[in-house]
Amino acid sequence: MQNEKNEIRQQIHDTLLSMKLANENARTSLGDRVFLTDYAYLSKNTEIGTIWTAALQTALNEHTAVIIPASDEVYYIDDTVIVPPHRTISAYGATIRLTPDCDVLMLRNKNAVDGTHSPVDRSHPDENISVCGGRWEESRTVRLGYSRTGRFTHRIPDADDRARPFYGVSTLFYFGNVRGLSLIDLTFAHTAGFSVQTGALENGVFEHIRFEECFADGLHLNGDSENLWIYDIAGEVGDDLVALNMYDWQNSSVNFGPTRCVWCEGLDLAASSPYKALRIEPGVYYFDDGSSVDCGLFDAVIRNVQGIATFKMYYQTPRYKLFEEQPERGAVGSADNLFFENIKIDLDRPIDAFREYLEGDPIRGAFGAFELGSNIGYVSFSDIDITMYPERFPLSYLVTVGPKSIRVDRYEIFDPYLSSHIGVLHLANIRVNGKPADNAEQLVRCVSFDDINEDGHSTGAGTVGEMIFQ
Repeated sequence: MQNEKNEIRQQIHDTLLSMKLANENARTSLGDRVFLTDYAYLSKNTEIGTIWTAALQTALNEHTAVIIPASDEVYYIDDTVIVPPHRTISAYGATIRLTPDCDVLMLRNKNAVDGTHSPVDRSHPDENISVCGGRWEESRTVRLGYSRTGRFTHRIPDADDRARPFYGVSTLFYFGNVRGLSLIDLTFAHTAGFSVQTGALENGVFEHIRFEECFADGLHLNGDSENLWIYDIAGEVGDDLVALNMYDWQNSSVNFGPTRCVWCEGLDLAASSPYKALRIEPGVYYFDDGSSVDCGLFDAVIRNVQGIATFKMYYQTPRYKLFEEQPERGAVGSADNLFFENIKIDLDRPIDAFREYLEGDPIRGAFGAFELGSNIGYVSFSDIDITMYPERFPLSYLVTVGPKSIRVDRYEIFDPYLSSHIGVLHLANIRVNGKPADNAEQLVRCVSFDDINEDGHSTGAGTVGEMIFQ
């Protein structure tokens, strides 16, 4: 079996290197170059600085390659700039910043499609879009929450906010329904929503990206996607450095479906980041007509990671009031051929600081560096170096399998009724507190609940078919 899995892993790598080269060739073929400053007559001077929105939009409309020259002066943007297909922006040495009162996102592609209510038609994607170099900023100092920043459209006074177009978009950059996207050598700063949000994406390259004082997710990559190369991503964010959320809540996505073929390497979360997690979220999503899609993750390598304490891989609904509300409709999602490699973890506390985890509740209190609640065919953990604190947290593990449950007042935070299964769990070269692990039993905990909330809807279990320990 391991030879077969090694071949799959190599195929993932080779497929994505080939895709990356194709993206590069397409990007460098765009030769109709212009400097943004050639359109300075469309800029406008204000008290905060020079606003370049109209100039950048016109330059992109009329040329395939736009160069934003290096400058000590900030280029301000006060509205969304729409990037047509077959376009590249080069901004090395430049700082581009949203104005303080701007509540919409900065860059998006032309033919973005909202897949919240029904599956999207991806027969006409935008192709060959790239942004290389530059410092891209918002004028924020805190996270503002969904719909208050990074919106797809401006807020309409007195309107019902739930009716806003692309309800689940909250970001500085949004690219959806794209084939061939490259974001390279970028720095993001002071973003109050996600820095980058994508979905319905085929052939995406995210390379050499830094985050400085960002307040939500760095890369928020939603579903219905294929062929993602994610390499050398680092910095300070308020939530996930990288989120692979094939399923997500409606306030965080407009793209639902599986993601296939991912290489994610070289993640370094800054120690100053308050939430040291990486979210991977499969799940079953239901459209308005009752049809559903399994938002799974298939053929993915995640390697060379530090600074992240917990990898969260389970379907989760919004909290619900026990005995009065039903959880949001959905189900456990799928995954297969997942490889986690060369990861250093300091599990010095539970990522969710609830009393049950902090005090070691015998039923609800188990937590892990990898919390798995999905139906996974094969998952491998190799060359994992974990520091654990059993004297403080005797119910901490490398891997937990199964449901989670936390009650806060009358609310259930997680979904204790969900059962999940792993076909093959492979563990190789695991070090705990600097020493090789002796056995799998000390590393893995399968969680089960028996009507834990006494509501007839809180019985679930995690199971493993075969465990390989090397």
